[in-house]
Amino acid sequence: MNHADRIDQTVRGIYDTFDRPSEHPVEAGLGFIDGWIDALDGLGGSALTGLQNELRNLRACVERHDRPAIAASLQLLGEETSRIAHNMHSFTDGTGDQLRHLGQTLVTASGNLKMS
Repeated sequence: MNHADRIDQTVRGIYDTFDRPSEHPVEAGLGFIDGWIDALDGLGGSALTGLQNELRNLRACVERHDRPAIAASLQLLGEETSRIAHNMHSFTDGTGDQLRHLGQTLVTASGNLKMS
């Protein structure tokens, strides 16, 4: 799966989780997180290493069902993803735009989790 498809699938998964939480077991969310950790593995760069570490933190928070910590982690991931996307404005394949959308979705998910 290419990164554009993975980003799209992740955004849809986040929306689906909030729209129909009973249909999305924790294991599916952990699989998404693991997939992103694996996808970023070996790409290098401190920003990506930081994202991987935060994804591992998010995974642990999900396993503990720690909603406040999940919300905080989603917020950090969204902000970092948006920052990385900002630096990708020169890519013509739309990856930067997709990452911006993912960053916004993560921040929105964080806010929704805090409010629920």
